[in-house]
Amino acid sequence: MSFYYPCRPTRLFVALLLSQFFISASFAHSLPPSGGTADSLALNPVAACPDSVAAAAAAPAAQPLSAIPVDTTIQHYTRDTNGRISTYTVAPGVTWHYDKPRPFRWALHIPRDLGQFPAYAFRRENTETLVGLAVSSVVLWVADQAILDWSQDFGRFVGLTPKSTQKSLVYIPFRIGSTNLPFEFNVPDNLNSTFYYLGDGWTHLTVASSFWIYGGIKKDNRALQTSSQLGEAILSTGLVVQGLKRLTGRQSPYVATKDRGEWHLFPSFTRYQSFVPNYDAFPTGHMATAMATVTVIADNYPEYHFIRPLGYSLIGLLGYSMLNNGVHWASDYPIGVALGYAFGKIAVRSGRTRVEAPIDPAKPQGTGLAPPRRPQPWYRKGKFAPYNYGPFTGASWSLRW
Repeated sequence: MSFYYPCRPTRLFVALLLSQFFISASFAHSLPPSGGTADSLALNPVAACPDSVAAAAAAPAAQPLSAIPVDTTIQHYTRDTNGRISTYTVAPGVTWHYDKPRPFRWALHIPRDLGQFPAYAFRRENTETLVGLAVSSVVLWVADQAILDWSQDFGRFVGLTPKSTQKSLVYIPFRIGSTNLPFEFNVPDNLNSTFYYLGDGWTHLTVASSFWIYGGIKKDNRALQTSSQLGEAILSTGLVVQGLKRLTGRQSPYVATKDRGEWHLFPSFTRYQSFVPNYDAFPTGHMATAMATVTVIADNYPEYHFIRPLGYSLIGLLGYSMLNNGVHWASDYPIGVALGYAFGKIAVRSGRTRVEAPIDPAKPQGTGLAPPRRPQPWYRKGKFAPYNYGPFTGASWSLRW
């Protein structure tokens, strides 16, 4: 997990209290300020990218920093013999190769992703992040009622209706036993509902489908892999989120019978399905899905610097809308966001291969896909690497399965 701007724990805590732009990761302060092993540089898509400081250090001493050319528009790609775009240079020295994914192959990757998650998340290097998630969740839980009341007071002050209402364009009833699972397509009919709709499954299905359609038309493997990884990350995240909801049984604010809601641990399946809002607040699935979507797209298109700021801003609006309409408490957010981020990262790892630079730049035949590395135990395959990519600074953790 990583964040892409320098942030001390105090600043992160303030952001959590505002319930706007929580990003559940902070590895940068626990790593050396520079460097990284050769393996970590090979695994990290941005670790090898030169930033303006590195460029200045390599330039002659008399050359002013402002005179150093910085190429921020690198988007080189080549087509293979079948006319497909499969190799992309996204930054100086950073090239990725994408194979064309097989249709619906991503569904078979979900068990693998679920199996990778414990090794990805519960490592010694992640101790500070895990403690931060636990502490922030507890602190937000203590302040939950105050945060909720403030959010709704602010909504009334600016005239933002708390109702999350939608219009059904398509509704097809469907039941499995006593469980009602209708197929429906809704659209929001007010501003707060529009913000809330940013986390709706249909929104993310539309995003994934758009990448799939574009990739098919343009023969663009990166777009096809992005679509595949979105399906993989969203469903993997959803399975874990639903499991936690059914274990914790927390009341949603709008049906809460006391301040901060009640927790009905381990509700039975029948009890849960009888009145879902009484049990499904923790953690938030909307925020988890939104974070998974932003993470997959941003990791595959790092040359587009606006993706993360725009994505995180939209996630902030989504988070506020769910406080305003009483669907979630602020303490439901940290774990949900962290799950979406982690499964987004895991999905991206399996969908691309780092292309190594040639030993001699004058010999193009020296460039090719990285040769297989010497096998290592699964628990040693995670690698950390700090990076500085444009305005974003942090650390990335790569895991090969």
